[in-house]
Amino acid sequence: MDKKNKHILKNVGELYMKYGIRSVTMDDIASEFGISKKTLYQLFKDKEDLVNQVFNYFMENPMFELTMNKEGNAIDKLFSLRKHIVTVLKSYNNNLEFDLKKYYPALYKKVIKFKKNKIFEDSVQNIKEGISQGLFRDGLEVEFIAKLQVGRMLCTYNPNSGIFGEDELSLIELFDKGIDYHLHAICTEEGLKYYHKQLNNIKNEKNN
Repeated sequence: MDKKNKHILKNVGELYMKYGIRSVTMDDIASEFGISKKTLYQLFKDKEDLVNQVFNYFMENPMFELTMNKEGNAIDKLFSLRKHIVTVLKSYNNNLEFDLKKYYPALYKKVIKFKKNKIFEDSVQNIKEGISQGLFRDGLEVEFIAKLQVGRMLCTYNPNSGIFGEDELSLIELFDKGIDYHLHAICTEEGLKYYHKQLNNIKNEKNN
């Protein structure tokens, strides 16, 4: 894949996140990149082809990976995830999930499978790392807890589930409450002290 295609896929993905898939037309995309529709259709057979390539690109090049940051401990990495979510929430449109499920069901299933595996694998690694660092308790059922994380991220925080309203899902406070619940269930005393220290740092940043 050449740089031009990567650039288009990355930026079209950002448009889909902001406006949903259905509302972003091929005309919009051609105009956004200053190219003709003819050129666009030389790169992508049709909108379905473009949508598939966009999501395949992001599955191969995730915007954030919990295991990507080698610095810091297991709790620091969860705060790095929080920072990423804050950025995403500023522009994320829940229509993205709805459009994908309704108009591209096969791709939707593929994306959900990818997310399940990714969240599970990252959670397992994060929990094991936290145990080795003395931040999470010994004897935890790691895979069970990782599956709970999958459920939380894909069901509890999914607008289609109806568990939380769209107004709640647009707030970082919902993630904060979930991670607070998670860490209080698995942390050692040392881990909780470190977690609350980092939490206070965030509160102080808000107040400054």
